Amino acid sequence: MFNRTLLSRRSLLGGTTASFAATGLGTLDKSLAKFDSKQSQTADSSCDGEVLGQEPFRYRAHRHWGLLDRPHYPVKDCHGITEDRNGRIIMLTNDTHNNLLAYDKTGKLLSAWENRFPAAHGFEIEDHHGEDRYWITDHDVQCVSVCTADGREVRRTGPDALASKYPDLSKYHPTNSAFLPDGQFFISDGYGSSYVHHFDPAGRYISSFGGTGNAPSNLSTPHSVWIDARSGKSLLLVCDRGNEMLKWFSLSGELQQVVPVPGAQPSNVAVLSGARSKNHIAVDSLNGMILILDETQRVVSAVGGEPPIYMDGKLQRLQPFNYTFNHPHDVYVDSAGALYVAQWWSNQTYPIKLEPVT
Repeated sequence: MFNRTLLSRRSLLGGTTASFAATGLGTLDKSLAKFDSKQSQTADSSCDGEVLGQEPFRYRAHRHWGLLDRPHYPVKDCHGITEDRNGRIIMLTNDTHNNLLAYDKTGKLLSAWENRFPAAHGFEIEDHHGEDRYWITDHDVQCVSVCTADGREVRRTGPDALASKYPDLSKYHPTNSAFLPDGQFFISDGYGSSYVHHFDPAGRYISSFGGTGNAPSNLSTPHSVWIDARSGKSLLLVCDRGNEMLKWFSLSGELQQVVPVPGAQPSNVAVLSGARSKNHIAVDSLNGMILILDETQRVVSAVGGEPPIYMDGKLQRLQPFNYTFNHPHDVYVDSAGALYVAQWWSNQTYPIKLEPVT
């Protein structure tokens, strides 16, 4: 167990609470004219060449793919990363100079904006009737904010929505969200009381499951939730980081499957794309790996780790082994199969790109 990570996070970031402005989210667009073009060229061309993972999922690391001019585009922790409908790679940081950074796929900065999320943590983009909707979770402001790409807030789910569940709302610190096509959504209380909460399309509280304890259905730091529809039936995949497990639940909260990933700290999930994948997923581990799982939930590659070993059908303890990663916090996979990795507590590291080795 990587105790420094688990024990230090709340103490490091716990003092960053700030309030939202009275109306809207607003944006803080920065002038890209200040950006040093030589720095961008360095980011595009720099590749240290470390090859990570095992066949057929091996990747070459571009550690400085997202490198920027720090005085103008600072980051603290790069918490979330995904792609918008225009093919931009969008990264979420908890530095309020620019909570959101948009890159093209060569690593060139396209835009930087937003300044209202001091503990920005979870980030997803929803296709809402042909329009991007950003789902941003702030664990100290205790909210999940849904907003348009230009910053207009559509809905905010704050702690008051869970007043009936929490006698003490200071025990609630959400870390991520997942949504269904019909508008229902889930919020993981990863840094609070380890519940997962279910809401209807109007944002009304329905129910909760998980919580701390020793039963298989209990959770310990449910860092993120993800809708897994690979089988044709939607299930909720929970990254149970504290227990080093992946757990699948029905949408009503019944435990369906448990997959131990000993030695890993699962934090976020992305579905793989590209010719090599067949219902594979990528799961980032905060202690320095990206795990590739096939459709049977078997780890077939430990990107940044020693090869996964199974004995009598049981996965043996995974071992990180690389110099590329510090603490991967989120991963996104584009249509070409490239991985983009955002890291927490990693010397203000910008996103890393991993290109498939063919």
